[in-house]
Amino acid sequence: MERSRILVSGFPDGTTKSELTVYFQSKRRSGGGDVESVEFDAGRQAIVTFEDVEGISLEFVSSSA
Repeated sequence: MERSRILVSGFPDGTTKSELTVYFQSKRRSGGGDVESVEFDAGRQAIVTFEDVEGISLEFVSSSA
């Protein structure tokens, strides 16, 4: 099983690890898969680690100002 990590930013203040986990585990919402962990870094970013990359097809939404 191969793991994969992504760096996530631009989420609203107050977003929890649980909310990011639910979002990235939802195949319908994000194309994601089983999330192993979510860790916030020193800035307003999070590292999401997936248990297995097979079948994951993430869809990224970006809001540019």
